[in-house]
Amino acid sequence: MKRVGAAIDIGTTTVQAQLIDLDSSEVLETFSALNNQRVFGADVMSRISAAQSGKLDELYTAINSQIENILKNFISANNIDSIEKCHVSGNTVMLHLFCRADPSSMGSSPFIPLFLNERNFKGEELSLPAENITLLPGISAFVGADIAAGLAFLDIMNKGNVKDTNPVCALFIDIGTNGEIAVWKESEKKFYCCSTAAGPCFEEAEISCGLKATDFINTIAEMKKKKVFDETGAFDREFAHNGYPVADGKFITQKDVRQFQLAKSAIFSGIKFICKTAHINISNLKTYIAGELGYYLNIENAAIVGLLPSELTDAEICGNTSLKGTVKSLTDPSFLIRCCEVIAHSATVDLTHDKYFAAAFAHNMMF
Repeated sequence: MKRVGAAIDIGTTTVQAQLIDLDSSEVLETFSALNNQRVFGADVMSRISAAQSGKLDELYTAINSQIENILKNFISANNIDSIEKCHVSGNTVMLHLFCRADPSSMGSSPFIPLFLNERNFKGEELSLPAENITLLPGISAFVGADIAAGLAFLDIMNKGNVKDTNPVCALFIDIGTNGEIAVWKESEKKFYCCSTAAGPCFEEAEISCGLKATDFINTIAEMKKKKVFDETGAFDREFAHNGYPVADGKFITQKDVRQFQLAKSAIFSGIKFICKTAHINISNLKTYIAGELGYYLNIENAAIVGLLPSELTDAEICGNTSLKGTVKSLTDPSFLIRCCEVIAHSATVDLTHDKYFAAAFAHNMMF
């Protein structure tokens, strides 16, 4: 009888899953869909607010029923008897809601979650058709298991020297609804981590013209070159009323550009801030870009529009490292140990009240 496991990455906007043969590590099926919790708000703070207003059970039911359907479909489509184990990653708020833990304490300073450690359940405890369920461990309230899994999957702590004379330092950027950023400082054996509220712009949830996020970024770069908008993002008079045409009857509007400015400044400013905090020259970093956006991202255009610093144009595109790490955890007994090692070497920096970040954010809204 075939032994199978399921890896699930619960993103704020998207849920992705893979069914894995536990003996061969073969991917048997892949699934992706928008997170059913979107009706409660587009970002983690909206979901926390919904929980605080008495909707915790509704939030739990929304994601629980979605995961239940995914697992049942895996079972029926692949003619298997059962799923032996299901490993789940995601940001800290999503993992709280997945197991009906109240995330309300993460809604205000000091942002303390109910748990960060690995958690294990029997499938029946969560009414899910899997024998055993494991939630991967996370780093902090807003730098979750998805980032720990990604850093462990890339094995950044053990990459060795990129240059013969200098120890390697690395930058990890996960671009999604939340922009999580980590810098590995080799001389201190330490990850400096932060999270920025990029919003759902990069996951296509608020792009009115219907372009995919990467196409949207490329078009914004084209618009900048053509001076469709000025350095503040304000449209030229020719396009101010209807927007910039991108397809039959579809336009990039002033609102779209404003949403993009907020998102790109959050990522760019977070990168600059965390490098400044770690006292690392951004030019000396080996850079990894994670998240679904990264698969098709034109890094040169991302630099043109101010999403990424120009020094990062040789970044390595890694895709969904959270899901890849979760898959790895199903078949490699040492992987969760590596996640814990990453967590033990990580420190989260709070951007909320930092004057430098606030000033940088305002400045980097410009094109």
